[in-house]
Amino acid sequence: MLWLKLFVGALTLVFATTVTPAQSPHIDTSGWKTYRNETMGFEAKYPNAWHVRSVRGPESVVLDETPRVGKSNLSVQFWVQRQINPRGLSIERWYADRLQGIKATPPPTTRAVIGGRPTVRREVVGTLGKHFDFFTSLNKTDIFEITIEQSSSQVELDQTYESILSTVKFMD
Repeated sequence: MLWLKLFVGALTLVFATTVTPAQSPHIDTSGWKTYRNETMGFEAKYPNAWHVRSVRGPESVVLDETPRVGKSNLSVQFWVQRQINPRGLSIERWYADRLQGIKATPPPTTRAVIGGRPTVRREVVGTLGKHFDFFTSLNKTDIFEITIEQSSSQVELDQTYESILSTVKFMD
């Protein structure tokens, strides 16, 4: 149990000292469509050739481009997890608490800002590619998550994704 307290303490220190500077998107988003979801409490811009798909299950929506033969398509998923933070913890503390049940080495995380809110950014490389998750508080008890997958050969987050993330706004 002592190792867990030390790990959470170290994780908190990493969150406190590691800041990922916002990358300025190189893509002009002024002509993009705007997706707005009152129930999920957010809006974001996306390329005109992309589509909006609702997903069954929890509150979730996918923005993606039309699939092309022989090429992976870009896709970003937005989720809301209701009442998953009943104590109203900061996003960093909530994420650290979620890690307590994991027995394996947790994936690396950095601090980010999305829609003006503190965000935990997690990156995992697996057999299906590189997986990015962004966690932020939607309100006191609900967590907003953004999930992106891309080829593991692509080291940095695709500029289209960076541009979409830069347009996310929350409705208070």
